[in-house]
Amino acid sequence: MKLRKHAVILGFVGLLIVIALIAFVRSPVGVALLRPKSHFVPCGENRAVLYEPGAESEAKKIARFLPQAIRVVEEGHFRNFKKPFKVYVCATQESHNKFVGERSLYPIRGTAVLGSVLVAPSAFDFQGRDTHRETLVHELSHLHLAQQLGFLGRGEIPSWLTEGLANCLAGSGGEGISDKVAIASIVSGRHFVVEEKGSFAGSVRKSVAAAGLTPLMFHKQSKMFVGFIRNKKPDAFRRLLLDLQDGEPFAPVFQEHFGVGVKAMWEDFRANISSADLP
Repeated sequence: MKLRKHAVILGFVGLLIVIALIAFVRSPVGVALLRPKSHFVPCGENRAVLYEPGAESEAKKIARFLPQAIRVVEEGHFRNFKKPFKVYVCATQESHNKFVGERSLYPIRGTAVLGSVLVAPSAFDFQGRDTHRETLVHELSHLHLAQQLGFLGRGEIPSWLTEGLANCLAGSGGEGISDKVAIASIVSGRHFVVEEKGSFAGSVRKSVAAAGLTPLMFHKQSKMFVGFIRNKKPDAFRRLLLDLQDGEPFAPVFQEHFGVGVKAMWEDFRANISSADLP
């Protein structure tokens, strides 16, 4: 009887998984993520980079910088990539957005999804700047964590940390926003939600919406906070990242390595920037 009951439970769970998979495949996001990429062309001898017809020159730029970008991320995360990956360079913003199920008009520069990175044309002309190097490092940081932890595991880490880390490594985040403007926003209470746990999806947008921030301001503030934490105790930051990549829960290991909780670290950060002598 016990074996039969166990088999029934497993069968029921399996049926739920199949139903969920079918629902995902038929959903707008599932359709987008599973779109074929057979029309992408390998970029010369570097077959890790592929491009849509019309984006060959942009793909060559990505291919030239890819080895350096990998080194930056591996050194910044203190661990190598687990497996090879592809970088797809899209010819149009519309094409990039369709591949990732993005419906907004905001010119997203790149996305790490399903074990690959997609780069949009906006990466090469963002507010009048060629930011393809920053975009590549930023998205590789996300991809690296996804390789270490899986998609769901990466989602357990607060978005301010994953985005702030990617921005610190890439030198991206908050383009056009000065430190002075970002500090004034933080001190006045207009800042991202300082979460101690991530969520499966949408945490960046939830944090931005909750604080009434623009995406650029969120990235600027998260970059500043993560930079503050990293510079305050570099060795503790290294051990934090290694533990997180081993699947340890964020809040306890943060407390263990820094001796304070995230909220206390945020207050230290606010006090520090409030007294900063900026022009």
